[in-house]
Amino acid sequence: MRPVPERLKEYGFREREDDLLAYEEDFMDGDFHAVITVDAAGGITGKVIDTASNEEYAPLRLSRYSGAYVGSVREAYEELLLRIAGRCFTRFDFAADQSNRIAETILAWYGVSPDFPWDDGKSDPHGVFRHQDSRKWFGLIMNIQKKKLEPSAGEADVDVINLKIRQEDAEVLHQRAGIYPAFHMNHRMWISVLLDDTLTDDQVMDLVDDSWRLTSAGGKIDDSFLHEVLRIVDSIPCGKVATYGQISRLAGRPRNARLVGRILGKAGKYGKHPCHRVV
Repeated sequence: MRPVPERLKEYGFREREDDLLAYEEDFMDGDFHAVITVDAAGGITGKVIDTASNEEYAPLRLSRYSGAYVGSVREAYEELLLRIAGRCFTRFDFAADQSNRIAETILAWYGVSPDFPWDDGKSDPHGVFRHQDSRKWFGLIMNIQKKKLEPSAGEADVDVINLKIRQEDAEVLHQRAGIYPAFHMNHRMWISVLLDDTLTDDQVMDLVDDSWRLTSAGGKIDDSFLHEVLRIVDSIPCGKVATYGQISRLAGRPRNARLVGRILGKAGKYGKHPCHRVV
């Protein structure tokens, strides 16, 4: 979830001298005081103060404290956080901006949204992209510690997308910045690609498209888009030409030029269409 600054201010967050937005609230009949801060990058921190001692309530975060009273404090604090989240934050499928852009592009190109088979509501979800017909995976976005790819990287979390590759391309791909042998998958056949803008969206989508092709003999294309493409092709006048990009824009999906090419490559299956007029 990402904070929306205007909503935070409407809710009661105030600007501090250290450039943080801060919100404070008493809870549990004033026995505790919560302080929630949001920085310019959207990073969130919070602490709970025991008003009797005016010190931070350490048992909140220590697993060895598991009594009923500590549990009730945790529950009340979580309710406070969830209320703020519902009022002031927007939900996204993934943690990284590039992950969400790539997911939107996959939807535009292939008509596929991720499913989240292991989402427990507590940890970052892992989104699986599948072929519509065979249900085979062609991509998996997950949030992991970067040190699982680079042992010297430290504790920072990153989003990656696992994609299938040709075995003979593995050695070359592993030399590129932002590309690693796949985490938790066959290193010879899959790669993990960082989604932190090390690679451009177009470079990532080139790899996604390769994975899409390698995991299916063809894949099922959205019927409504297919028929709209063929209708546009049929309307090209004699003696005139159009490009894949022009057709994808006319069909209302400007990022789908490659998919137009894929459709026209198989257009003979759907009757006679003047595909020779598309360049």
